[in-house]
Amino acid sequence: MVTQIHFTTQCKSIAAELYAPAGTGISETGLVVVTYGSDGLTDNLSGPWATMIRDYAESLANSGLVAMIPDYFAVTGTQPGPSIFDVIAEHRDKWQSAISDAIDHARTTSLVSTSRIGLLGFSLGGHLCLRLRDKADVLVEYFAPVLDGIGTPGNLTHAQIHHGTADSLPGTGFSNAEAIKTTLKREGTSTELFAYAGASHGFIGDDQANTDARKLSKDRTLEFFRSHL
Repeated sequence: MVTQIHFTTQCKSIAAELYAPAGTGISETGLVVVTYGSDGLTDNLSGPWATMIRDYAESLANSGLVAMIPDYFAVTGTQPGPSIFDVIAEHRDKWQSAISDAIDHARTTSLVSTSRIGLLGFSLGGHLCLRLRDKADVLVEYFAPVLDGIGTPGNLTHAQIHHGTADSLPGTGFSNAEAIKTTLKREGTSTELFAYAGASHGFIGDDQANTDARKLSKDRTLEFFRSHL
């Protein structure tokens, strides 16, 4: 079941999509906050991002978890697309705060167990999730960039990283995944890095490498949250 909700961040009311499993008991369910990348919650020529992200949320709900997709670009009125890269430095803190407030809002609902919080982020969304890891118990990120750093240490018990070895988008090469793994392991987080040979950024394409990466990474992600959240 999906419903649109609103939460307040930085004096603005922001929309989010909330996916809940059927028959959820009060305060029994883990929460996964799902964050989109630079293309936002859209399907466009560079990929079916909205379809993909909503499918993850629906699959998480079918697994017995609550999933929430906050429209964090709305806090700055930023349109998704390539121009995002020009304003990351200016808006990142506001986006991060919006996602943080989304987590806090979800904690107040009767559906969510406050001690079972997960983050799932794609590309820029993965970077923002990493910078908010002190608010979560577990985390999964896809092809996230390090940029100028992934923020202060957190207390994650488990993390999972998915990245294609052929990622050629500027600033998001595979070396980012290795650096993130090193940082998380140094913090004491049990961290898995899955390298997808020949897969590109976003795992977009009909070739075998990207097709396999899309399916295998999703299966691994759902099993991760079922096991650890």
